[in-house]
Amino acid sequence: MSDNYLLKILKDSSNNCSFSIINKGKNEYLIRKLVTTYDFTGSLHLFSGKVADPEDKLYAEGFQMLSQTGGTFKNIENIGRCPDDEPPYSHKNRNPEYKEAYNFIIFKHDGLWHLLGFTSCEHYTGLFKIFRDGSLQIDLLTEGKEFKCGDVIESEYFTILEGTNKAQVLKEFASLINTHHTPLKFDHTPTGWCSWYCYYANLTEHAVYTNLDEMKEHDNLEYVQLDDGYQTHMGDWLNFTDKFPSGFERVVSDILKAGKKPALWLAPFIASENSELFKQHPDWFATALDGNLVSADKITYGGWRDLNWYPLDFSKAEAVAYIQNVFSYFHDKLNIKYFKLDACYWGAINGYKFASGNSRIDNYREGLKAILSVVGKDSFVLGCNAPIWPSLGLVHAMRVSDDIQRTRFWIEHDAKETFSRQWMNRELWINDPDCLCLRNFENQIAAEEDFNFHLCAILVSGGVLMLGDSLKELEPKDFNRIDKIIEVQKWDKSITYDDDFTHFVIKDNNSSRKIDVFFNWINQPISVKANGNDLFTDLPLDEKEITIAPFSAKAVLSE
Repeated sequence: MSDNYLLKILKDSSNNCSFSIINKGKNEYLIRKLVTTYDFTGSLHLFSGKVADPEDKLYAEGFQMLSQTGGTFKNIENIGRCPDDEPPYSHKNRNPEYKEAYNFIIFKHDGLWHLLGFTSCEHYTGLFKIFRDGSLQIDLLTEGKEFKCGDVIESEYFTILEGTNKAQVLKEFASLINTHHTPLKFDHTPTGWCSWYCYYANLTEHAVYTNLDEMKEHDNLEYVQLDDGYQTHMGDWLNFTDKFPSGFERVVSDILKAGKKPALWLAPFIASENSELFKQHPDWFATALDGNLVSADKITYGGWRDLNWYPLDFSKAEAVAYIQNVFSYFHDKLNIKYFKLDACYWGAINGYKFASGNSRIDNYREGLKAILSVVGKDSFVLGCNAPIWPSLGLVHAMRVSDDIQRTRFWIEHDAKETFSRQWMNRELWINDPDCLCLRNFENQIAAEEDFNFHLCAILVSGGVLMLGDSLKELEPKDFNRIDKIIEVQKWDKSITYDDDFTHFVIKDNNSSRKIDVFFNWINQPISVKANGNDLFTDLPLDEKEITIAPFSAKAVLSE
């Protein structure tokens, strides 16, 4: 494939730009464009052509966390719950002629894995249109940015890679990305407890203290994550609800006094129409293309609570100063140094106009840079519900799966999402597979086999470990299994896996220890060959073949 395809990239359907290709070495390219005729905004067509056969398997990334694509060219499968090109994130139904994806596509053709992808995302994003016959169309989206005749536009960097080993191709891809977006480093993998999956938005002071008391007995649980419910409205992050009668500052102080670290959830890119921020400063927000204020639900998915949402315009100094003041209060005064940033996608929505003429990618990245200017030196910043590529180099960790629910469907669904992005972990950032939950909750009911599957999925993810149950509900055997995962987290290790995500191998690079982790995705028992001890029960598994129940998993430790 490679360079022959670059000859076709010079096509431009709008015929308003001249092109030159710059070969940057290491299989990387940049297109420089001169706007030659009229004012331009929107997208630039880079490539159209047949690259594969209809039956070839593929994986393609989404613009935001909840969008991933698998299957074959002929039979596309949505991995993520909310594809970018379908409702509710799109107000239009998917075009039946093609599937939209973003950032990169990797597919297997004639025994080789082929990857086409953008290795930078400073200002624009790359769109892939996937056709059933094996054809691709690649466009560079410049939404929100306006160009005049005579302007020179430089594309984002992109690459074309191929190889027999999928993992190696993705590793090379990550290395190229990191030349443009240096990953933010953090010296360890965070562990702790998150309030969301047992209290949701109904978090109270009593709930925090109840779980804090339990955490005192577990030295290896580090953070207490207050996940929504403390603020009066989205956007009014410094206005606290009456559910903290001792005062929010006092609760955070008590977490620190208990020897734990507070972690805080915020959605810094949006504000509710009910917030004082929006009511008092509507001029700090992005507008529709016609210059009028418009809520997010008129353009895309409107959000999940405290509606309607409006995105801030971070080309405005007042918006930047406001969000910096919020983070300065939490970081400097309350000594919070772990921030989960949610609803990040709304900072980069297509269809908004920004005062400076910035692109939507510019707006999002400027917001993150404003936050990092306050907390970046000593804090951990996690992106959630985020635009994936626009976050490169600006977060320490990235949520890579949907919200966990305690049901078989959602446990397997989240695992497949996480495994499809496994290659990103420790390469682009630390992956966050979402919380580990081991107890049924209200109408969320899972079987023991399902929880075993979930436990093993969190183990092999190698990422952030947050517990989602009320800690008082967990038994000693549960904490024993949690301790096992935390112990493996500390290994200097390598993790390899099959393309179908049925077998993972975790190897300790400093000893002969290894863990074989087997996943059964089908509704009948399977037999696998392994010797050693069950990692979570310590029971010996000396049989040559081990049976794994339907929709379950097993981790086998050997030395």
